[in-house]
Amino acid sequence: MDPEETSAGHESNLPAPRPARSVLFGLPPVGNRYPGAVRVALALAIPAAIATLLGFGSASLLVGLGAFASIYGEGRPYRSRWKAVGIAATSLTILSFIGASVGEPVHRAIAEGAPTVLLVFVVLIMAVVVSTCAFTVDALRLGPPGAFFLLLTTEISSVIATPGQPPVEVAMWTAIGGISAVVVSMTGIVWAPRAVERSAVQAAVSAVAEYTDAQAAYAPPELTRDKRHAAALRLHDAWQCLYRGAIVGKDHPLTRELERAQISMARAISDDHDPELMADPAFDVDEVGAHPPLPDPTIRYRFLRACNPSSRASVTALRLSIACMAAGTLTVLLGIDRPDWAVIAAAMVLHQGPDRILGTYRGIHRIGGTVLGLILLGAIYAWSPTGLWLVAVLAVLMAGIELFLVRNYGIAVIFITALAILLGAAGGAHGTVQHLILSRMLETAIGVVVALVVLWTVGRGAHRRTLIWVDERASSVLFKLLTEIRARHYAPQANWSELSELRRDLDFELRGSAMAGIDAAHNEPEWASQQWRTHTELHHLGSDVLHRLWFGTQVSRSHLEEWESRYLRSGSV
Repeated sequence: MDPEETSAGHESNLPAPRPARSVLFGLPPVGNRYPGAVRVALALAIPAAIATLLGFGSASLLVGLGAFASIYGEGRPYRSRWKAVGIAATSLTILSFIGASVGEPVHRAIAEGAPTVLLVFVVLIMAVVVSTCAFTVDALRLGPPGAFFLLLTTEISSVIATPGQPPVEVAMWTAIGGISAVVVSMTGIVWAPRAVERSAVQAAVSAVAEYTDAQAAYAPPELTRDKRHAAALRLHDAWQCLYRGAIVGKDHPLTRELERAQISMARAISDDHDPELMADPAFDVDEVGAHPPLPDPTIRYRFLRACNPSSRASVTALRLSIACMAAGTLTVLLGIDRPDWAVIAAAMVLHQGPDRILGTYRGIHRIGGTVLGLILLGAIYAWSPTGLWLVAVLAVLMAGIELFLVRNYGIAVIFITALAILLGAAGGAHGTVQHLILSRMLETAIGVVVALVVLWTVGRGAHRRTLIWVDERASSVLFKLLTEIRARHYAPQANWSELSELRRDLDFELRGSAMAGIDAAHNEPEWASQQWRTHTELHHLGSDVLHRLWFGTQVSRSHLEEWESRYLRSGSV
């Protein structure tokens, strides 16, 4: 298809965000999350129940802070899960100590008559924590649950640290919960060591089958499109899972099964005549060839790459810093007793990225989920569970978070709200229940409003800079790769497989460009449509090069000259 013919239709084919009704009330399928929910619940319930039976009191419920670590291991193969959960547990323990170390002296000083403006120090620490963690999560593309539970742990530990309570005690209970999370998360390796990889492959195979079935049945274009996007993402997730499980490149049944699904997907896309395939930035993600995707670059590469003011991670961190400081400070100035809750609300809106439309949806989810969560909390306080019954309630809330975190953010917020307040209160309400509920609702409203104002006003053109920057990075890596290929034509004995690092970097940059393109298309479709021809040509050329180089065979001179010609025509220099 001639790019000139498609450019006129770019604006009409730019992807719109999912309909509000679908995002706010939908429950997209994400596979079986019940085993993970049970693991997350047990990571809290086991140490909390033991501590309760031994008579340690409500403070022992702080093991729930460390139990959050188990959420970070879900979806990862056991070979890398222990490391992910262990790092999360260590981070949560450190942050609980930091939060308590700041909160305890501040609350002690206020209790002795100091002005409540000292709470701004707690706000500052929380803003620094969430900005730093969100930058790291986005830079490394770690995905859900992101930085939120790291901030939540800092917040709860700063509140629970009563005057005279050693911060080490808070950190100790968090560490116990973290150890429990590591042990419980790894128990499945005993009887099903490849269960995670098998589940990921089965999800990808099923998603590809649904796409090919929809295509064969001439389903409505929007349905086929959604199935294609889901299949492409499931394939990518499955391959990354197999890479982490260290079975890619081996003659393993799961690898062979996923390769067959990959080929089936590639054939289906080649037969798909949807015009969106030339204009939709999601096709940059969907552009599946007959070979597996490449593994992610090193952590060092990903982190240093994001240390640029135009990167998505930097934009997200900047907005978080401003919004969290503003929301928390405003709450202090208004004399409301929990500025940390306003910071939490602002962070939940902004920590997942710069997309304004999706951020607005998250704000609505936060408001609605908090209201329902406070109603649930009121019911729990009316019941007044203690001892093991309270442990059971916390475990159920933890399971609810895991079940809905990636399916419907608003429902997850219901469980997060109740759990966070129960942990922060260490099993008892601060003041009357009515005061607590009204205060949390007001603080949430302040945080969400401030976050939305920052989202729509700070860095209004940031999506432009990000797309231009990441496309330039992809173009630069592509140029280096073409130069290396040209050099190998003058060295016949050169090893073509040595290009793997450049291929990996190009694949990573193209995926980053696809995400930036989607953000730009959502935030400013008129401007994005003007960039789309160059953006799409770069992706198609990069994909062609990667597809050809996958097999490690020599590239013919005619192929190289064609690529160089397309590179020059695309204006990538």
